Amino acid sequence: MKKLSKEIIIGLAAVLTIIIFIWLFNFLKGKNLFNSNDNYYAVYEDIAGLEESSPVEINGYKAGTVRDIMFINDGSGKLLVNIGINSNYKLPVGTIAEITPETMLGGKKIRLNMGGNTVFHDKGDTIKSRLDRGIINRLDDELSPLVKSTGPLISSIDSLLVALNSIFTAEFEKNITGSSENIENATYKLDTLIGNSADNLTNIITRLDKFTAMLDKNSGALDTTINNITQLTDELSESEIKNSIHNINKAANETALLLEKINNGEGSAGLLFNDDSLYTSLSMNLEQLNLLLEDIKSNPGRYVNFSLFGRKNKSP
Repeated sequence: MKKLSKEIIIGLAAVLTIIIFIWLFNFLKGKNLFNSNDNYYAVYEDIAGLEESSPVEINGYKAGTVRDIMFINDGSGKLLVNIGINSNYKLPVGTIAEITPETMLGGKKIRLNMGGNTVFHDKGDTIKSRLDRGIINRLDDELSPLVKSTGPLISSIDSLLVALNSIFTAEFEKNITGSSENIENATYKLDTLIGNSADNLTNIITRLDKFTAMLDKNSGALDTTINNITQLTDELSESEIKNSIHNINKAANETALLLEKINNGEGSAGLLFNDDSLYTSLSMNLEQLNLLLEDIKSNPGRYVNFSLFGRKNKSP
């Protein structure tokens, strides 16, 4: 068997590449050359943005694609749409190819509303068509209030932007920049302080942990101490402290009454503190007593006469 020449191999590779390219191009357009599809046609005055390779659905299931869209060359401006349907599906007479929105965000598709006839269309037949304007009108009705309500909102946003533009002046930006720098410096200083004090903070936390552990360890003793203090407080409250305080108050009142009587000159003590004549008499007596003592000191023999060896009799 002879080997194929390089030219033949290159030619076969080029043909195969072209075939694959054509198949891939048509596949991306929604056409599969290896699937057997039946072609049907529908005429529309307005396709509302329908495109080639748009899906064709039967009861929500994709049964084919739009293969081609072209103008009818009769001056009417109508469009002829070539619909490729899987050959497994037969279209009853009366089937309507309705253009509907594919999603709420956009896009169009053809929905085949199957007729109830037992007679089926032949391949290449032109089927009935229509554009579902009800959905478009409903979307317009639903979006119109939204558009109207967004008008004041847009105006408010515009006013807000104008106000913000008047606020964000060069001086304001300068102040913001200065504040940011101050915050950054303060943060740096705080980080430095925390870094320098990290060991101290660690020691403090360690001591707190030890203190907490000690409290937990001696919780029983602390409870006993607190109970004893509570018991002592109860005993003191039940003792005669109230009576003692009452007696102290009574004594204070009596002392105040006594001082008041003394101040008024009642009784001996009152006369002593308030009678000037008694003070004068005492002062004179003290003065005379003082003179007597001075005289005793100056002339003791006048008042005291004694001898260590007995008293001598005076000669006549």
